Amino acid sequence: MKKKIFIFLTVVAVVITSVVLNNIDRQKIKEGREQYVKNSGNEKIVTANRSKNENRDIPDEVKYEGEVLNTVENNGETKIYEKNDEESQVISILKDHEKIELLETLPDGWFKVKLENGQIGYGDARYIRAEKIPPHEYDENSSEWVLKFNQKDQTVRIYREGKLVLESLASGGLKDSFTPKGVFHIEEGRRGEWAYVPRFQQGMKYWVGFKGSYLFHSIPFTEDQEIIEEEAKKLGEPSSHGCIRLPVNISKYIYDEVPDGALVIIE
Repeated sequence: MKKKIFIFLTVVAVVITSVVLNNIDRQKIKEGREQYVKNSGNEKIVTANRSKNENRDIPDEVKYEGEVLNTVENNGETKIYEKNDEESQVISILKDHEKIELLETLPDGWFKVKLENGQIGYGDARYIRAEKIPPHEYDENSSEWVLKFNQKDQTVRIYREGKLVLESLASGGLKDSFTPKGVFHIEEGRRGEWAYVPRFQQGMKYWVGFKGSYLFHSIPFTEDQEIIEEEAKKLGEPSSHGCIRLPVNISKYIYDEVPDGALVIIE
């Protein structure tokens, strides 16, 4: 009987020892797959068999895409220049609706762009339609006067020395007559109390230019200077030919108070 008990205890001891040794071996294998690396003075474990999916915390480079669309000359072509200057050399001419990568948002309505062949150039913001544009260095505190138009909420906000002084619903352009996004300035000497555009059969009061034919101005009027009611009701939704429509009192405020050179940000 004693012999049987001895044999039983020996077998149990062997099994327990085997399990312990097996666990130790597994721990050593695991430790062998780990290496310690220094990173900015802190230690962290990097396993040798990490999956590629574990690197998802590294964000992809953000890319901004635009679509060329010439709604000014309506000739179906958009020029890309060597510099952000219309007097510089033209390096490419793109057809309407061609895609283009936007690299930087630059002052006075320009984008630094990258063509499909990798060439770098500059495009006039008036001819590039985009949902999002590259971040820029300007904000409402960067100038004495700043006008900001947000195309998502169709709202104009007017700042002076960093303080909001006026906020109003507005109307930017329809999709195929879009209001260009970017950084602009109120252009010198480009303002008037009244204008009528026969092509659109619409007039406007208190217009102020920020880039070529693009203006801040009142809701539309008839040639007899009567408000076009059906157009006035669209305030707060995209409805213009590319300009930024405003209530009459807001357009008059800009005409009277906001000086040439004031910063204009359209997002």
